[in-house]
Amino acid sequence: MPSAVRPLLLALALIALTPASALAEWRRAESQHFVVYSDGSERTLREYTAKLERFDALLTSRFGGARAEARRLPVYLVGDGRALRVAVPGLPAGIAGYYSASDTDVFAVLVRGESDDILLHEYSHHVMARAGDVRYPGWLREGFAEYFATATVTEGGEASFGLPNPGRRYALQQNRWLPMDAVLRADGSFAIDSESGRGMYYSQSWALTHWLLADAGRIRNLSAYVAAINGGQDPVEAWQTVFAMTPEQLTTQLRAYVRGPLSYARVALPPITPVITVTRLSPAADVVLLPAINARSWNAEQIDGPALLGTLRAAAARFPDDPLALVALGRAEKRWGDAAASETALTRALERQGDNVEGLILMADLTTERGLEASDDAGRTQQFDLARGFLDRALAADPTDQRVHNARARFQRYARD
Repeated sequence: MPSAVRPLLLALALIALTPASALAEWRRAESQHFVVYSDGSERTLREYTAKLERFDALLTSRFGGARAEARRLPVYLVGDGRALRVAVPGLPAGIAGYYSASDTDVFAVLVRGESDDILLHEYSHHVMARAGDVRYPGWLREGFAEYFATATVTEGGEASFGLPNPGRRYALQQNRWLPMDAVLRADGSFAIDSESGRGMYYSQSWALTHWLLADAGRIRNLSAYVAAINGGQDPVEAWQTVFAMTPEQLTTQLRAYVRGPLSYARVALPPITPVITVTRLSPAADVVLLPAINARSWNAEQIDGPALLGTLRAAAARFPDDPLALVALGRAEKRWGDAAASETALTRALERQGDNVEGLILMADLTTERGLEASDDAGRTQQFDLARGFLDRALAADPTDQRVHNARARFQRYARD
């Protein structure tokens, strides 16, 4: 069992055993670009959702809109670090937010009540991820997110971005720097093996990005640099080729830059008054929502399958008619339990909520797998026809959901073989 998930066992057990009277009330806020979940107050939920919509307006004005098929981003606001690590076990100390994008899920989860910087940081990751298929270096992903994390946008549309980050600036002036060749090569903060080192990785990435974005010529060179590493060139060699600067010279340049006055930008946007609809989720959400996020992960270091299966079986037994609990159980049974039990749970969920996209995708995956295992062409055709039907229903339920398009692409690969 991975050591990172051991603390999850106790957390999951406590969730499963929580008495009904102690269940938190989860709410869901829907706006044009976001679906935000929280077990806090409705007022706080609305405030967070409005902040995200205003920030989206700023980034859209700078970088353009999302791909046409992109669904609204799910954001989960949790009460503390323990709850965060039920959804994403194994996060290093000092991490209060997390963003993930994969074929099976795209989401952000963060601790409610922390600085707005974390909220905006995680959404900046989403904007960069949806911008295309370019592979950005880890320092640029984190530096971009830190650069925009200090942005401000008022209801009237007055916006600023690139504001100095006092905490990062202080760290750069007081703490020991990481070698810049290590920063250039690291594929994100998790590649740094100490909490203090990760803090400096964020700070140096912010300084490097701020310095680059302060000059049009450096921005052009940045485009050439990203193209070079996407072409397979070593990050440090590419830096020296494009910028004619060694890592040591870059360190000297950045130290001088952060000691001087830092510029930022102001823009005027149209007034932003987002329409937000808030609904209460079923009581099952308190025992299912966060473990279900973990169950969608494919990172072996973040999962204890048997523990999740036990938790979600207990939740479905407690809430036998709740689609949220049934779909979560269906996924867990499919991955770590019994395929027949998975189909039973998913069928029951779809009888109660026929447009449940996740349930329809899981049923399509189940029937596709059965088609691949069929002993004759008739059986294969029958199961593949069922899979197509589930995918058609999922597409009709939400044509903007990227998970549906990913599932359809998977199915087409199998169907051609």
